[in-house]
Amino acid sequence: MSLKIMISGTGGQGILFTTRLLTGFFVGRGRKVVTSQIHGMSQRGGSVQSSVLVDAGDSPVIGRGDADILLGFEPVETVRALDCASARTAVFMNTTPVIPFVLSQQYVQKQGPGTYPDLAALGDTIREVTPSLFQFDATTMARDAGSSKSLNLVMTGCLFGTGIIPGSAGDFETWFRENGNPGQGEPNLRAWAGGVALGKRLNPVEQER
Repeated sequence: MSLKIMISGTGGQGILFTTRLLTGFFVGRGRKVVTSQIHGMSQRGGSVQSSVLVDAGDSPVIGRGDADILLGFEPVETVRALDCASARTAVFMNTTPVIPFVLSQQYVQKQGPGTYPDLAALGDTIREVTPSLFQFDATTMARDAGSSKSLNLVMTGCLFGTGIIPGSAGDFETWFRENGNPGQGEPNLRAWAGGVALGKRLNPVEQER
């Protein structure tokens, strides 16, 4: 069974680390994995996208409408990646915004209100493409677990908790304990556990806005 995962967010949210985790996990299970990354101004919160393709051929590119899963670490960046989604795509969206540098500068320089798009409208935009939307505040969950840097473990845990990805949450946790980053060990494990628990409760249908 092939699997195509698109990961989208901003610099500093752990997108590339998530890519390495998923790649390492699936490679360790004997699967063929190819990946790609697109870096924007990642050091200043710019757009970052990566893809993880499992047993899906040699190309690392996810074409229009070809993604099975879209992991969106930031609302606007989730919508930005919608070209890869279709009605069968499961979308996981963190609802905490990262205000783009341009909007922040507009506000500081009094050149405009620096208004961020309405979150409900962003959710509606996603549902126009697919009904399978999981949206939740992964940033707050990570902070409550002990570190905002554990956002990626909340997202990954939720993904595995839903059971829509090959491999169990237990298998991934065992692999992560042996191969993950020890620097954020306990916060990462708490964030992971919270994400798994959330994933088990969610359904890929309309969530509370």
